[in-house]
Amino acid sequence: MNGRQRWAVLTESRFGVPGVRRTAAAMFGQEPVVVMAASDAIRDVRGYRAQLRRERVSAVALLSNDTARRPFATLVELVVALAPVRERCIIDVSRSDECVPVGSRGALTVRCVLDAATAGRRVLRELVAREAWAPQNRRTVGSPERPWVLALWRDAGEVGVGGAVSHVSGILNGFRQLGWQVALVTNGRPPEQLRDAVDVVEIAAPLPRGERFIRESAQLAANDGMREAALALALRTPPSLVYERNSFLSRAGADISRQLGVPLVLEWNASVVWENRHWYRKAPLKRLFQAIGARYERHAVRSASVVAAVSRAAAAMATDIGADPSRVEVVANAVDAVCIPEPSPLPAREGARLGWVGSFGHWHGVEVAIESLCHLPPDVRLVLVGDGERRQDCVRMADRLGVGDRITWTGSISHGEALDVLSRCDVLVSPHVWKGPDPFFGSPTKLFEYMALGRPVVASRLEQIGEMLTDGVTAVLTEPGDSKSLAEGVTRVLKLTDRGAALGRNARREALAEHTWERRAGQILSRLSLPTTHPATERG
Repeated sequence: MNGRQRWAVLTESRFGVPGVRRTAAAMFGQEPVVVMAASDAIRDVRGYRAQLRRERVSAVALLSNDTARRPFATLVELVVALAPVRERCIIDVSRSDECVPVGSRGALTVRCVLDAATAGRRVLRELVAREAWAPQNRRTVGSPERPWVLALWRDAGEVGVGGAVSHVSGILNGFRQLGWQVALVTNGRPPEQLRDAVDVVEIAAPLPRGERFIRESAQLAANDGMREAALALALRTPPSLVYERNSFLSRAGADISRQLGVPLVLEWNASVVWENRHWYRKAPLKRLFQAIGARYERHAVRSASVVAAVSRAAAAMATDIGADPSRVEVVANAVDAVCIPEPSPLPAREGARLGWVGSFGHWHGVEVAIESLCHLPPDVRLVLVGDGERRQDCVRMADRLGVGDRITWTGSISHGEALDVLSRCDVLVSPHVWKGPDPFFGSPTKLFEYMALGRPVVASRLEQIGEMLTDGVTAVLTEPGDSKSLAEGVTRVLKLTDRGAALGRNARREALAEHTWERRAGQILSRLSLPTTHPATERG
């Protein structure tokens, strides 16, 4: 690779742009001139080409985590080929730093047409398919001495860290702490945190390129691949239950549990169809997939022996779309106590450091945390851990408010690193917000991790958050969406003679006694009348 080129880099996701920038700089020996999500380039090819000309870019590279598995494969390669530059290539960072040239524009255009036809046939098959809703009688096929959980993770390559990974890895660790073994089926390399929570991993075969023409066609096709891999793995690790997180366009868990004749535990954080309708998907084609997704969600909740809903509001959402109320169990999020040691004393320092972690989601309230700095002394700083599509909007907001120099943005880091950063903060904030007529259905994983870290917590008085925390005992509660209220809560903690140490101790004690993943796993197994007292198996 010519280090004298002016490079532009396309990424597979808007997440982790700073990390991609660092990786590219190490490869090319210089910072790339432009870093852009490939999906943005696809949506606005004319603007993408104009930006490359404006920045006098001479070479474009797509950085891929796994070229054999990524969605939009042909579309992205065509966008790279359309770049008005001399050098165009793809780099698969999972295999090598080799820069592989892309095909010609003409060949890729033809390939797009063929792949679109393949994806279209897949979608048509799903549209005309009919489901059998009635769940079959269940039987336990696993070994009673060393039972297995068969877990499914379909978001490999898209989600590497965050609440979803912590939730699934946490509950699977909980099963293992109760003596169960866990076999994981995934559609790509699992996140490290999830890999460490299981005993065996089976990776489904890559999908044909045409099936990956767009993300939704890949999600539909993944159901078949995941089912084939799971049935093969079940021959070696016969499960007593199947565990799946509710995901858009997924029906694999329901089909696998039916074929094996074992219970399905469906992790239910909310209806993804509801989230898409209210937050994301508006285009006509998206509405088509919404219709398929709604059918699949009904299939999943009706097939599950236990719908493990994270809150009462989430449970109501499941019953509204067809879940049998007698099969719905509220299983709130929790914390893996093993990975959070006793907190160390903080060094004496001027001011204070506030900590927050999240993916900059719609209801995470990071904007409230940023705005609260306007109502706090200049020596109070904010550490924002994580990444997400709305992060750049938050950066611009901070600069507009004049508090950008008081914020540290860590970007996407590992779970262990995130906990370490948060443990060195004086106060941890959870300023969740909610708009709309429906009740807040969340159960923030960060809340329980904050408690276990033993630092004082300032959080929104919002549905389950306000129920889990006691104002003045385990946290300070504030009004949702009110930056002044959040600032007053932080000030209240910092004015305490112990700067909130007793609040932190109380919260940690309660988290370790009442809110561990081992307790949550035991709750699920008890609901299924499955044993919870096996001697713990040795972890590999």
